[in-house]
Amino acid sequence: MTAMTAMIELIGIRQRFGSRDVLTGVDLELRRGEVLGLLGANGSGKSTLLRIVTGIDAPAAGQVSTEPGQRRSDLRVGALLDPGWLDVRLTCQQHLAIALINANGRAVRSDVRTRLVEVGLGDAARRRVKHLSLGMRQRLALALALVESPDALILDEPLNGLDPDGVLWMRNLIREFTSNGGAVLLSSHLMAEMERIATRVLLLAEGSVSELERDRTVLERTVRVHAVAGQRELCAALEEVSATVREDDGGMLTVDGLDAAQVFCLARDVGAVLTHLAVDVQSLEEQYRDAVTAVR
Repeated sequence: MTAMTAMIELIGIRQRFGSRDVLTGVDLELRRGEVLGLLGANGSGKSTLLRIVTGIDAPAAGQVSTEPGQRRSDLRVGALLDPGWLDVRLTCQQHLAIALINANGRAVRSDVRTRLVEVGLGDAARRRVKHLSLGMRQRLALALALVESPDALILDEPLNGLDPDGVLWMRNLIREFTSNGGAVLLSSHLMAEMERIATRVLLLAEGSVSELERDRTVLERTVRVHAVAGQRELCAALEEVSATVREDDGGMLTVDGLDAAQVFCLARDVGAVLTHLAVDVQSLEEQYRDAVTAVR
């Protein structure tokens, strides 16, 4: 284990279907208080990996361990993998009552009601699943995942079918869960939400995972600067220190090889009057594209 103890750790996980190797040695740590994002192309093995983390499937090889002193069977893991498993004949309250009975041996009507209200389904308690929208099914599946007050949540595309209010609700729920010491493993194709929510982001490609850098200081790539006076002198000063400078039709300079503070100091030294100074930061989507290209 690392200095920050992992709630769940995967070491050398391998999985094969027929003659196809889906996972070829995955190492992964899910830590308390974090949202660990998982990205990957369709068919890359994300769902397979999530099923192994939850304990639904066993890997062909490798080890899944928990915190020191805790047995795997004692770790409570809630999962929202695919709301398609819900029985369309049952109502929301019937689903939740069954889950509570399985977990606690009984289901109190007020508890069922409270839990449905918490996920925004208070008015749909008696509605059969077949009459629910995808977003409502996602909410019900999440209510079921939370029944046993889990230590960790494994979420596969949890934002599917949610409207903007639903996305905000899910985002806040995840943040509250991790702020209380829980851990979340989140798979999603929505890059903007992943960038907003995830503490760390992993890319699953060619059967193994790699971590995408999220440190802003590392992701800062270029400086964009514009001067109303002294632009020519600034360009010359930048080129003198071997910075790469490009100027667009509007006079905006794009500078590679220096950080914003260095550009500002050069502008000050040559007397340039700046109207714009900003840093371009590599987006998660750009990182994902570059990383996928690199492993192909």
